[in-house]
Amino acid sequence: MISLVVPTHNRAYALVQVLDTFYLQESLSEIVFVDDCSTDNTKEVIEQFKNKYPKIITTYLRNSEKSGASFSRLKGVNAASSEYILFCDDDEFMELNYTKVCLRKLQNREGDIISGRHFYRNPNENISKAIERFGIGISNAAVFGKIRFKVYTDAKFTGDMKVPFTHGIFMTTKKLLNQFQIDPFYSKGNGFREESDFQLNAFLNDHIILMTNETHCVHMNMSEVRTGGQRVNRLKRFWYNIYYTHYFLRKYYPKLQKKILISYSLKSAITLYTIAEFYDFFIRPFGIVAKKILGKV
Repeated sequence: MISLVVPTHNRAYALVQVLDTFYLQESLSEIVFVDDCSTDNTKEVIEQFKNKYPKIITTYLRNSEKSGASFSRLKGVNAASSEYILFCDDDEFMELNYTKVCLRKLQNREGDIISGRHFYRNPNENISKAIERFGIGISNAAVFGKIRFKVYTDAKFTGDMKVPFTHGIFMTTKKLLNQFQIDPFYSKGNGFREESDFQLNAFLNDHIILMTNETHCVHMNMSEVRTGGQRVNRLKRFWYNIYYTHYFLRKYYPKLQKKILISYSLKSAITLYTIAEFYDFFIRPFGIVAKKILGKV
């Protein structure tokens, strides 16, 4: 009933830790792994779990050259055989009710794209303890920020929240994915906005994107995933965040501006976003360091 699509690159060490939480999901019929030219033992790890869970169809695909997660997601969708598609990253733990909750909400027509809550665990933190710590959120930020065009997935809210887009661990239908194709443009660097593009396209065409407190996916702490995936250095991350967001806004801003009632122009939106990113990457860290130093004086 559900196909899980997992793009991966040089994350064998992470897959060993998270894959049990993938294979133990309810109503899961297959997992499609798309290996983006890994040079580690990714294929062997996947084979190990294929043998461990023989009732789940495990499909292993490998790109002929490194092509990025958006390309890999699209390749995985095209290979998937189920009506419902769930995406998950290679460094995420899924709460064991993740597919159950998302599928129920899709079938009940509560939304067309469904995700649980998403947050980072503390280093080596037990997943159940991490979920307990997270509660209904840990940040007082608004769920959606119009300056950063960002969904703050750790923002506090109860129940379900309708959003313009959610994070990358989401379930939808293959029909919707075929209607609003994943854009392979986001294929280089950190692939920023890759999942947001598809989701926002659906939102702007009157589909409902829902984030629920009923289930969670827990990202490994950043200190635990220093290699593999789409990791790039700090300067490249800044560049690709700007580069992809400019493309993203030029593609969708006129309709988004009307839909969520933003008063300023596309040029202003791009300028404000760029300033906010520059501040976060290059100014704010110095302020944090200065406070720490002054606090010790």
